[in-house]
Parts: sequence; C-alpha cells; structure tokens
Amino acid sequence: MGGGRYTYEAFSRLKVSKSYDHKSREEIFTARNIDPEMDPKTIKIRESRDSEEHPESLSIIIGLDVTGSMGFVPEDIVRNTLPDLMGSLIEAGIKHPQVLFLGIGDFVYDEAPLQVGQFESSAELLDRWLTKVYLEGGGGGNNKEGYNFAYLFAARHTVIDCWEKRKQKGFLFTIGDEPVYSEIPADIITRYTVATEARKVSTEALIKEVSERYEIFHLHLEHDAWSKEEERKGNWKSLLGERLVIIPDYKRVAKRIAELVIQHVHAASAKGLTARNDTEDML
Repeated sequence: MGGGRYTYEAFSRLKVSKSYDHKSREEIFTARNIDPEMDPKTIKIRESRDSEEHPESLSIIIGLDVTGSMGFVPEDIVRNTLPDLMGSLIEAGIKHPQVLFLGIGDFVYDEAPLQVGQFESSAELLDRWLTKVYLEGGGGGNNKEGYNFAYLFAARHTVIDCWEKRKQKGFLFTIGDEPVYSEIPADIITRYTVATEARKVSTEALIKEVSERYEIFHLHLEHDAWSKEEERKGNWKSLLGERLVIIPDYKRVAKRIAELVIQHVHAASAKGLTARNDTEDML
C-alpha cells in the first residue's frame, strides 16, 4: 500500500467532484456499520512499504475517536484540513508520508470499536479510507474510550519499512476527549482482532510495546466546557507525559500532527548528523 502522490490540486478536485462543501456529515460518511475492508477481525497485517515511487516511506497512524462527541474531527479533515497534514509534511522535506486512518470507539459498548484503513499517500486513497469510516456515535458515558486499541493494532499488526530498513520510528497519534481504559481484556482482543488466543494487556505495557517502533502522542481536544475538565484528561499525563498534547481548536488537529512529525524527524536527523560528524572527527 501507499501508492500515488499527494497534491493540493488533487485534493481540491476531489473536494469539488464530491461536493463536500454542500453535503452534511451523514452524506459524506454514509456507512451504517463497519466496512468489511476495515474489520480488524479479518486483518492480519497492514504494511507501509518503500517503493520506486516512495523510496523512503514514513509511516503515520492517526486514530480518530468516532464516538458521539467527536465526529466533527474526521469531517473537518475530509472537508478542509487534509492539506494541513500532507502538504505541510511534504513542504518540510518529508516527501513520502504514508498515512493510515483508524476509527476508535468504546470496546465495552460499541459494535465497531476499531476500524482499520490502509497506509496511503494520495489524496484519492486517503479520502477513500477516511470516508469509509463508520461514525458509530457510541461511547458508553463512562469517561473512557478504547484508544489503547490503536496501540495494540500498531504494535502487533503493522509492518513498516521506515523501521525495518532504516530504524526510523513511525508515528502514532490518537485523538479524543476522554481518558483511556487501563487495559484491554483478553476476550476483547479475541472478539475484535484476528487473535484466537490472548491475555489481557495493560495500557502501560502496550505503550512500551508500540514505542519500540512508533513515536506516540495523544491529542486531547478541548472543544467544549466538559472536555476542558481535568477529569476528562484522566490518566493521559501519567501515561504519556509531554506526549499528551492539548488542542483548544479542533481545526488545528491536522496541522499540529504535521508539526510534531516535522519536529521529531528534523531533530532525529540533526542528532544523526552530529553523531556521524563526531565519528568522522575521531577517525
């Protein structure tokens, strides 16, 4: 996966051809149940691979909360802000981003708590997977969501060439307005993934596991009075520290993701250059 190139012109044509400016959220996101292509029960691996077109791919996973309070985020990305993500990365010299969108819900209450796209690079294919997402609008009112399902899938069901070939970590972002469950029970793992046997796993253990190959962040949206309460941020600070990023304006989500990726890629490049220079000086 990951074929094609992103251009702003392609995004603009797509937006016009699909009349996004004149459609409601329900008319854009037409799924009324999980799309079979996005069902993690049938997905062993998602791959982000290098190719002649993309010789140095960079893998980016974006987990979107699709419960009742958060449907406006994927809607805004489709309508307006995909260029803030892809265009900003490319302009900053990250020429080959490959993005996979996840839909995340509440695995205790929802029918489709995890939905999985493909790693893609072009405006058309990113739009295809994003608009396949079922905006279930659920969530259980228990001040928790299954954001840790994104960690489990990324850690155990992705292969990314940026890490396999270059030891460059990919990026994993979850976006929401609630705390995360402290663990994923074994029966939830076997119910919603391809695993036939499983043990319960804590969120702390999943963070450690996925951090071996991904830089991870959680973007907490302060989009209303309730989401600004400390209770709604819950355990994120203790789990991620500075990797918890507060976003007051949801229209900044895509841009902030791009900024974080650019910042960390450039910092890693500078560190690598310094290390190489030090080695050369020693020789």
